[in-house]
Amino acid sequence: MKKILLTVLSMLALHISADAQAQSSPLTLGIKGGVSSTKVMFSDVVSNSEYRNPENITGYHAGAFARLQIMGFFLQPEAVLASSGGKIQVLDNQLSTPTGSSQEFKFTRLDVPILVGFNLLNFLRVQAGPVASIMMSAKQEGKTLDNYMSESDWGVQGGVGVDIGSLTFDARYETIKRKYTETGNNFNMRNQQFIFSVGYKFLR
Repeated sequence: MKKILLTVLSMLALHISADAQAQSSPLTLGIKGGVSSTKVMFSDVVSNSEYRNPENITGYHAGAFARLQIMGFFLQPEAVLASSGGKIQVLDNQLSTPTGSSQEFKFTRLDVPILVGFNLLNFLRVQAGPVASIMMSAKQEGKTLDNYMSESDWGVQGGVGVDIGSLTFDARYETIKRKYTETGNNFNMRNQQFIFSVGYKFLR
């Protein structure tokens, strides 16, 4: 009976040791995807229209990430294809009796966050960093806006994450500002998102 017990304990110890060594690798690679609640806000408007009452729409994203552990800290670059945008009420000031309609903006972007963070309690992460954003397409109620918006820009992103085995979960806030320039119509457009994602680590 003692031999059986010692054998079981030895196998359990070897399993725990092997698992700890596997998790001690400083490099993690994985894929991720999820949804976001996203809206647009306007400032420094030079236009015959007014933009009021921003509303959220649902966005989606998918991509890949790498995570390099350095003691209790980590560096996590990502490449994510994301849809975003928002609804906003557009008022035409040229009309004697202004009327408003809720119009939807839709963007498709390639975002590259570069996050720096630290680990808490071996499973919780806190992270923040810049986001390089490349506009792939932009539309307003079916009208193409690509030629009027800055093609690339920088934003910021931050939030918390949880790791459970090979799964990783994140909740983040992101804001990216772009310049819109058209004859007689210029403004700064800020796209804000609350991002929720789940990922799978195939190397950890």
